[in-house]
Amino acid sequence: MSNIPITITLPEDQIKELHLYIPRRKISNFIADLVRKGLETKKQQLACEFREAAQDEERNAEIQLWDTTIGDGINNANDY
Repeated sequence: MSNIPITITLPEDQIKELHLYIPRRKISNFIADLVRKGLETKKQQLACEFREAAQDEERNAEIQLWDTTIGDGINNANDY
């Protein structure tokens, strides 16, 4: 997979600390790893929230009511 250069902005104190603990040639890999882990966490959180929403009976009943409006002709073009 190819790398795409981007520009990000971080607070000065974070940049100083980053340079203190991470060698300059390793910063991109370090940040890529953090992003990868953060995205995986976010995906897991969204999946959990989706499962919870799917079990919400009141929400599902409301969706079912709205689904009955599909095919009511609203989206059809008028043939005047």
